[in-house]
Amino acid sequence: MDSHMFLAQIDRCSYRCSAILDDTAFEHLMDMMQWRMPYRLRAFHCSHPKWATENPVLKAAPELPVSIDSILASQPPRAMRLKDKRRQQTLPVRHKCGDYVLTDTEDGYGRLYRVDGTSFTLIAKLEAEPITLKEASTYIDRHHRHNAGPSIHKFSVCLRAAGEPEPVGVAVASIPKARHQMDGETLEINRCCTDPRYADVCSNLYARAIRIGREMGYRRFLTYTLPDESGSSLRAVGFQPDGVVKGSDSGWDSPSRPRGTERYPAGNKLRWVLYAP
Repeated sequence: MDSHMFLAQIDRCSYRCSAILDDTAFEHLMDMMQWRMPYRLRAFHCSHPKWATENPVLKAAPELPVSIDSILASQPPRAMRLKDKRRQQTLPVRHKCGDYVLTDTEDGYGRLYRVDGTSFTLIAKLEAEPITLKEASTYIDRHHRHNAGPSIHKFSVCLRAAGEPEPVGVAVASIPKARHQMDGETLEINRCCTDPRYADVCSNLYARAIRIGREMGYRRFLTYTLPDESGSSLRAVGFQPDGVVKGSDSGWDSPSRPRGTERYPAGNKLRWVLYAP
């Protein structure tokens, strides 16, 4: 009886699939793949299990965090697609286990990916839900790159994807922080925090926050970014640059509003504005 082991190439790195399979288990796994080996997956065959464990190629490879059979046995909870920015294409997701997916390809073999939130993201139907300020702030504290959760809001909204235990993004809106912007018709979207594994979440949240704000009677919308942020999601929904807000010598910290530099970066900010008559 032969022994079999798989090697998966993901993120331009080869990963060893931990299980050493006998003939029966190997054939069962191949049946699951309809005997079409996906791209980026290779099989090694040995006449003895010891030879598989001592193979220098397999020994040098780190272990894949999930098993191949777990990926093949997991169906996405709802139809979704993977956006491959390197190849400039989107592919239907056939199987999904955590961040690892097997997509369809035109020839039917499929291709393995790890959704990294940069080169590879997921396109899925997202459902909007209300969220409390406490829940939104907790999410922001846990996931935002440089900002802490706010302490006040007019409203907060989140987006959820089927199968995910927590939201894939939240937006928090409030009256403007700058006094000279408080004209009664301006709403500030002061936090937008998203899961980068899902595509277009940021622009989706901004659009929903604007729509909710318009229903509340607001006609002008503000938000701020750091200078090194592109603002592409803001431009996508109609925001335009509206100048630079100069940071003070002491940063954004003040006696009335203490701000730590690790969660409130010092320096200038870009102000963006959108008019929605």
